[in-house]
Amino acid sequence: MPTFPNRRAVALGFGIPCIAIVLVAPFLSCLPLSVFGIPIVFVWIFAWFPLTSLCLWLCERLR
Repeated sequence: MPTFPNRRAVALGFGIPCIAIVLVAPFLSCLPLSVFGIPIVFVWIFAWFPLTSLCLWLCERLR
C-alpha cells in the first residue's frame, strides 16, 4: 500500500518551485539586471531546473 507524503513535504517539493517560477519570475522580468549578459529572469528560471530536482528529492526524503 503506497504511503502519501505529508503536507510539509508536498509544500517543499511542489510549492516552493511553483512559487519561485510562477510568482517571482514575472517580477524579475521587469528588472534591467543581467548575469554575464543574460537577463536575470532567464538565469532565475534555468537555476530552478536543478533546484526543483533538489526540492523533489527532499520531498521524497521527508516522506
